[in-house]
Amino acid sequence: MNKPKFLRIAIPFFVSFSIVAGIIYWQRTNGQDNLSIEAARPASLLEYDAEGKSPREIAKWIYDNHGCVSCHTLTSTGLFGLTPQGQARAEDFEGCPEMLRTVWNTLVLAEKEWTQRQRRVRRDFVDFGCALCHEVGPTGVGLTEIGAKAALLHMSCSQVDSTLNQ
Repeated sequence: MNKPKFLRIAIPFFVSFSIVAGIIYWQRTNGQDNLSIEAARPASLLEYDAEGKSPREIAKWIYDNHGCVSCHTLTSTGLFGLTPQGQARAEDFEGCPEMLRTVWNTLVLAEKEWTQRQRRVRRDFVDFGCALCHEVGPTGVGLTEIGAKAALLHMSCSQVDSTLNQ
């Protein structure tokens, strides 16, 4: 085969091959970038890397990622408000200290002895998201792993609230 005829066939082949290979490579790396971004996004506070972040950044991440947004709104000035769901749930709410006191009081009673109010408060304890950080045991209320990390970060619910409201 003579050289000019070979080059007329080889050059378009290599150019076409390079373009197709480049497109395939670009699609694969572009897809992997999207997967790695999703994989890198922490699913819970246990996976969240708070190092070097301000208290406000940590509080905002907790607010956005641990269910607060279902009941609370955050105004442009940082004040908490309530969504319609939050307003409905807040109707008989007596506050966190009273809720915790009621939960503690139920620990010495058999479940069948609980009053309607105590049953509602125990149900609200879970529905309001308290059980994400607090676990009710047979002799007391402790912290879950997420609650322990939140405590280490000084980010209880009230601290998230006060940090975002500054």
